Amino acid sequence: MKRFLILFILIVFVTVGCAGQKKWTKPDFHQDEFEKDREECLQAVKNDPQAALTFEECLAKKGYESEPEPSPDKGKAKAVKIAKTAGKVFLVTAGIVVLVPLAVALMFLGSGW
Repeated sequence: MKRFLILFILIVFVTVGCAGQKKWTKPDFHQDEFEKDREECLQAVKNDPQAALTFEECLAKKGYESEPEPSPDKGKAKAVKIAKTAGKVFLVTAGIVVLVPLAVALMFLGSGW
């Protein structure tokens, strides 16, 4: 049961972690330069959690801007939100349907039954 719980929690974190990320831009944007700047900001925030700068502020200081989310009309926004929620529900349900029998089978195999 403990293995199943750990596996379920892992699946939830992976599913939530797949959510969209912010897109950053700046004039003369180059991906390799962004990766370098991103790592520098991550290290700065990680090494000094009490720092006055957040990750986003660090990137902004280097000249980057986060792209604003598009503002679709209300009907389209509602449809997109429903689709995203339905997709997440489907992923979690599919994960449970696949992982529960797998976890039960692994428990039986591990117990020598």
